[in-house]
Amino acid sequence: MIRSFLNLLTGRPTLCVYDLTTRCNSRCAFCSIWKRREKEMNLKEIEKVFTDLKRFGIHTIFLQGGEPLVHSNFLEVTDMLVSMGFHVNVISNGILMSENMISKLDDMNIRGRIKVTISLDTLDRKKYEKIRGVDRLDAVLKNIRSLAECRSLEGGVHATVTSINYTELEDLRKLIHDLGLDFSFNTYNDVKNYASAGDRSLSLKNSRKVEKIIAEIEKLKERMPRLYRPFISDNIRYMRGEDVGPCDAFIDSFRVTSEGMLTPCLELPPFYDLKKQDISREWKDFKKRARCPIERCYTRTPCFYGCTRGMGSVKRNPPTAIVGFFSVISNRA
Repeated sequence: MIRSFLNLLTGRPTLCVYDLTTRCNSRCAFCSIWKRREKEMNLKEIEKVFTDLKRFGIHTIFLQGGEPLVHSNFLEVTDMLVSMGFHVNVISNGILMSENMISKLDDMNIRGRIKVTISLDTLDRKKYEKIRGVDRLDAVLKNIRSLAECRSLEGGVHATVTSINYTELEDLRKLIHDLGLDFSFNTYNDVKNYASAGDRSLSLKNSRKVEKIIAEIEKLKERMPRLYRPFISDNIRYMRGEDVGPCDAFIDSFRVTSEGMLTPCLELPPFYDLKKQDISREWKDFKKRARCPIERCYTRTPCFYGCTRGMGSVKRNPPTAIVGFFSVISNRA
């Protein structure tokens, strides 16, 4: 905790986005990760990499994919990370997040360090299949309700806003909040870089609907938690093509691939093998090497993801940052 706090003060990451696998049981139109076939670390390699990351000061892991639950050692990896002292947010498409799986995660959540976030963009079956590439809406809704019934396991739902589902935002928020779960969202990133994929029918770029979509988001913003509002405001600026400032990749967060390679974010290729190199010892060199690629990325093909923009949006809003700091300390100390 002390090391993570020092990282927060000195502009070093406290969040690691970890792609446990690139395999996935969805075929999302806005993602290309499932098209990749990258190697996966074994348990010994995972333990080595994340022991180093704990020493470096990482506090929170976004455990994702692909779809993390298709990995045969998903539960073992989650238990290992929690036992190391990390707070683990399992980010899943929800298809395999069954009542039985939720129960198993709850059993290992002794210190309250596990959160489950399920992706859900729409309540319309045809739109779900268009966005996610599979017809599994009923299963996902059933599993979200099971998650809501597990009161000791923190849960949430995250939506990606596209040109075909933006009118459902309030309905989604109300359903999820009525179930007692957190609700969050960000807009579709049509940047076509390393991990994303373009789909014109979902894109918000050059869309005549942009102002209508912004109006829906503005209405929703006041119903969202205060800590989340600066991110929404910056997301609106991004949608309008305004400058949202430098990216926070390698300041607040970075990504570790399924192979154990380090990269600033989802949209930049990996360049260091953490199985062979110690991040604490090599950090200055890592950051120096990453500076130019990050600058080129956010000036030429800017994106807007929660992992690279969320904390920065809050920190640039001092009143919200102070509230958020004491909230985190009280809930996670």
